[in-house]
Amino acid sequence: MVAQERAARVVGLLRAVNVGGRTVRSADLRRITEAAGHTDVRTYAASGNVVLTTADPEAAPADVAAGLSAALAADLGLDVPVVVRTATELDALVQGCPFPDVARQEPTHLAVAFWDGDVVPGAAGTDLSRYGGEAVVWTAREAYLHYPDGQGRSRLTLDVLSRVAGRIGTARNWRTVLALQELART
Repeated sequence: MVAQERAARVVGLLRAVNVGGRTVRSADLRRITEAAGHTDVRTYAASGNVVLTTADPEAAPADVAAGLSAALAADLGLDVPVVVRTATELDALVQGCPFPDVARQEPTHLAVAFWDGDVVPGAAGTDLSRYGGEAVVWTAREAYLHYPDGQGRSRLTLDVLSRVAGRIGTARNWRTVLALQELART
């Protein structure tokens, strides 16, 4: 089962940084991640993305996430939830994209919400049509989101989706997902 896979090369996704005064500079994120004992640390964009090789290859991804979150709190004084996916999980997520045409033709209109655990039962059956014409495809720990009119105009926000999922999450656009997948392979 992929969710039980032990971490080695992982992607850490910080929630809600570099917005609303919650600044985590990429240089600080690299420094804090390395100080936590991780190696081969790379960041991507200034939106809280870090790719690393875990200090302990037997560590569960959830433990890596908790450790990064604690290190950020200790160093910067910020409570920053972190969601982690292994390189293998990210490969499966990209391969399983239910919107391949959108991914090719309009990648800026596609995003993935990553949850910190399995979504609550019944989340996938929730009627979200009152928020607009977006399409959502749920998996156990992610939601693929097609925003035909763009994410910036949508009323289907991450906060709405988090309430439905019953989980803490963070979202990345498709181009970022692909860039992180590539970094995780190196």
